[in-house]
Order: sequence, then structure tokens, then C-alpha cells
Amino acid sequence: MLGAEIKGDGGFAIAGLRDIEKLTVDQALEPNCLYFIESKAVLKRHPLAAAGGVILTTAELSDQFPFAVIVSGDARLAFFKALAHFDRAPKFAPGVASRAIVDPSAKIDPTASVLDGAVVMARAVVGPACVIYPGAVIEPDAVIGEGTVIRSNVVIGHACVIGKRCIIHSSTVIGADGFGFYDRPGMRHKVPHIGNVVIADDVELGASCTVDRGTIESTTIGQFTKTDDQVHIGHNCSVGRFVYIVGNSALGGSVVVEDGAMISGMVIVKDHLRIAAGSIVMGMSAVAQDTEPKQHYFGIPARNAREMHKMNAALAKLPEMMVKFRELEAKLAEKAA
Repeated sequence: MLGAEIKGDGGFAIAGLRDIEKLTVDQALEPNCLYFIESKAVLKRHPLAAAGGVILTTAELSDQFPFAVIVSGDARLAFFKALAHFDRAPKFAPGVASRAIVDPSAKIDPTASVLDGAVVMARAVVGPACVIYPGAVIEPDAVIGEGTVIRSNVVIGHACVIGKRCIIHSSTVIGADGFGFYDRPGMRHKVPHIGNVVIADDVELGASCTVDRGTIESTTIGQFTKTDDQVHIGHNCSVGRFVYIVGNSALGGSVVVEDGAMISGMVIVKDHLRIAAGSIVMGMSAVAQDTEPKQHYFGIPARNAREMHKMNAALAKLPEMMVKFRELEAKLAEKAA
């Protein structure tokens, strides 16, 4: 399966995968399981790994193990293939389940799986090899691309478009109205949001995320972007390709996140800002101005990381400086008297 070289008994049965980092230093490996070691640092933390068990590793490290599956090239990618082989996620037969609710005008590819309790509304399109889990709602005119998985209790709002091979985890809502209101004396007017959300291919959104539809145009998320759980993307946002957004972060309306940027956990980005390509916003920060490409930021408000390190270092000295300042102030007062 991996195109690997076998060291030891090639007929030995592998029952499953185990995580070597779950073992204590003095704990032996299970002989019928496969462990992954890609660096000498891991081996130093788990010296008993060299004594037994079957190791998935590279040729450079294989001499240290009596039993090994030796891969060439990227060992981590080979490990991912092994993970997929042992994946116990359920597989579903194609077709529409008897207790699914599907409007007659919806178009569902014969190879798609629409499970019991799912709702597919008028004129919605579900592409080939899609899986729509129980409780998911595909609203009118929404389009789901080939191979996309929509988990339980997800809502895909009307006219929203999801690309190919996407994964939308449970309880995520795509296409809610944005936070738009116009206040006049004694009256609050809701701004109609007539746009949609367009998500490109190979995007994965975590559980309980929200992506608001655009006011007039589209809120967009680019290819290969990944959000963690409980991420909010406001209306009119444009999120680029290969972006990471970690849990409990929120983008205000009309934020632009360029390709390759990373937003860490519990970050707030003010509306109408630009997170530049390749820049990294560190956790628990509040971004109040545009970032520069390939720079690191943190703090409230977020500043360039080097600048913030200097400020924090100076802040730690502030109590001592205040003592010296008061002593100097007292001496000057004595001289003046």
C-alpha cells in the first residue's frame, strides 16, 4: 500500500495504529501495532521504541529498529495513507434515504448519499459522491460540489455555492444574514443581505462555524483554506487560498485575508481590514490595522511581534523604574527646598 521496504517479518499482521506520544518513557510498544517516528527527537523521548514494535520511518532512522516499514520521500504523507487505511469512519451507499426530505425540483446526483433526516429544498443541486448527513439543511438554489461532505445540522443558506471535496463539520451555518443595521431616531432598520457565500474547492470548515452572506455580492473563501471550530467570518469578507483560521476567532465585515495568512486562536479582526499574504496573527490578539506581508503580529491592539516583545520587556521593568523615578523625584524636591 505504501510502496515501502519491509525490515523484519513481512508477513506480520498489523492490527492498527498507535500514537507513540501517548506512551510514557518507560512504556514498551505493542508488538502488533504500527507506530510512526519521523525524527531522532521522537526517538530520544521514547528510547524503548528501538527495542520492539513496528515502526513507520525513513531509511535514515531504520537501522535503529528490528522491525520497520521504511518509506522513501515524505514519511508523513506515507503515514497519512496508513491513517486513511485504518480509518473507521462510516461509508454510505449512494441514494436518497426514505426519511430524507427532498423537494421534487432539487437535483441530486445518483452517486450522492442523502441520509435520513436531511432536507434538500427547491432547486438545490447536490453533486456526485456528496454525503449529506442527518439534520443537514440545503436551502433553495444552493449548490454542493462533487465529493463534498455536509455533516449533521449544517445549514447551507439559499443560493450559496460550495465547491468540490469540501468538508463542512456539524452545526456550521453558511449564508446567515450579516450584521447590518441602520439606526434612526426611534427606529432600527435591518439591512437586507441579498448576496451569497461562495466556497472554493478543498475547503474544510470546523464545527459550529458561521459564514455570513454578502450584502450585495459574495462572501468568499478560497481553495485549501481551513477553519477550526467556532470561527466567525463576517459578511462581505474575502478569505484567500491556503489560509488557516484557528478556533474562536472572528473576522468583522469586509475583511480581506490574503493567501497563506494564518490567524491563531481567539483573534478578533476589525471590519474592513486587510490581513496581508503570509502574515501571522498570534493568539488572543485584536487586529485594528492592516498587516504587512509575511510579518508576525500579536497583542491588543496587535502590533509587529518584535515591537511587542520590546514593549513587554520594558513593561516588566516598569515597577523598578517607578521606584527609581520616585527616589529621583524626592531628591530633586530636597534640592529645590
